Amino acid sequence: MDGFGVFGDMNGVPGFEGSQGGFFSGFGSFEMLSAWIPIMFGVVFVGIAGIIAYVIISNLRTWSANNAAALLTLHSTIVAKRTQVRGGGNSRASTHYYVTFELDNGERIELLVGGSDYGALVERDQGMLTYQGSRFKHFERDLQQQSGISTGRFYT
Repeated sequence: MDGFGVFGDMNGVPGFEGSQGGFFSGFGSFEMLSAWIPIMFGVVFVGIAGIIAYVIISNLRTWSANNAAALLTLHSTIVAKRTQVRGGGNSRASTHYYVTFELDNGERIELLVGGSDYGALVERDQGMLTYQGSRFKHFERDLQQQSGISTGRFYT
């Protein structure tokens, strides 16, 4: 011995009195703590990878369903418009624009549209809505008489 006691003897160190006392007493020893660190990193990594995989698979399913859906052009009326702002504060904000169309059969469809389309569309406008699945393609207003009365449905 070199006068410092037995290597690994923590009895004289404050906070490490006895074999299981002190700050790390719940872990049993430094060896147990060092065994848990890689496990926790693994759990966090698998969790993050799982979330990323879920988002990718969900987006691929939506994209595939939209591609498989028929391209429809139906007469509709714009019944509502709304925006959703995400982010802000210390991060960049993004705005999503939604328009709700009511088809002639009474069914309502809310579609995500671009900012320029959102600005050009007005509630109570009637016309031909073209969409595919959940993708907005185009909206063409009905031709109007000068008196403001609709001339009927305009189909292309």
